[in-house]
Amino acid sequence: MLILTWIRRIYKILSKDGSPAAIAFAAAFGLTAGFLPPTAGLTILLILLVLLIRVQISTAIAFWAIGSLVRLPASGLFAWIGERLLEAEPLRAFWKWFVGLPVVAWLDLDYYAVLGGAVAGVLLGGALFEPLRRIVIAYRAYAKDRLEKSKFFRWLMRLWIFRLLRFVFVGTSS
Repeated sequence: MLILTWIRRIYKILSKDGSPAAIAFAAAFGLTAGFLPPTAGLTILLILLVLLIRVQISTAIAFWAIGSLVRLPASGLFAWIGERLLEAEPLRAFWKWFVGLPVVAWLDLDYYAVLGGAVAGVLLGGALFEPLRRIVIAYRAYAKDRLEKSKFFRWLMRLWIFRLLRFVFVGTSS
């Protein structure tokens, strides 16, 4: 039953009127937030951005859960990435300046796991953005084509009430 519920939710997300870019951005935000420790300031900022920017909140939550499941076994890798970035001698002056900025200091980027998780999340989210956007576009084109070829849909559109509703909301009578 749980699998059917998840399939239905995925279908609803892909079929909504939200733009494919909004779904892909939500995945990137959710994945990045999932790679971060839950108490990090950057995690709170990403949650606020998801709420303020027009992205699919349910997609962001789903990818946050996926990212959190990945974070548990990969936390050592994220800490290693963060340590390499923070302790690199050529970047030491930059990090000292950047982490000390007024608002950036609240984001906890001076912790290895936070910086490593953020970098991994941004890189993976950026790499997944375009493929996810294209998958949503392709799915919607496929679903629209299937719907228009459906005998039931064609019969429904011949009824006068649906023609009237289509004229009122879409503006065409055909």
